[in-house]
Amino acid sequence: MFRSRWLWLCLTVLLWSAPAQAQEFFGAIALGKNSSRFGYSYDWKTPSQASQRALQECGSPDCQVVVSFNGGCGAVAESAGRTGVGTGKTRALAEQAALKLCNEPTCKVTVWACNSQ
Repeated sequence: MFRSRWLWLCLTVLLWSAPAQAQEFFGAIALGKNSSRFGYSYDWKTPSQASQRALQECGSPDCQVVVSFNGGCGAVAESAGRTGVGTGKTRALAEQAALKLCNEPTCKVTVWACNSQ
């Protein structure tokens, strides 16, 4: 009897003290290949849902997903002839990565998105 109570007490404490599983969230950024259109998404449960939403937001047949991310942020930097994409835990890190890949002094961040968690 004492053993079974002890077991239930330990099990209850273990379950209550265990951290909840963090849910992953996904986002994406889509750009129009021949147009100036863009779309983004964040806080979706799957990468596929995030990509579909970004394409819907972009709203042009020439749109393509250029960056997908989870648990953080994504960004796009562009200049007249170059494009860079990046991801990171924060907006600043994603923007830095995109600017580094764009690799031109005239590159500017044109779109970014972050998941809430």
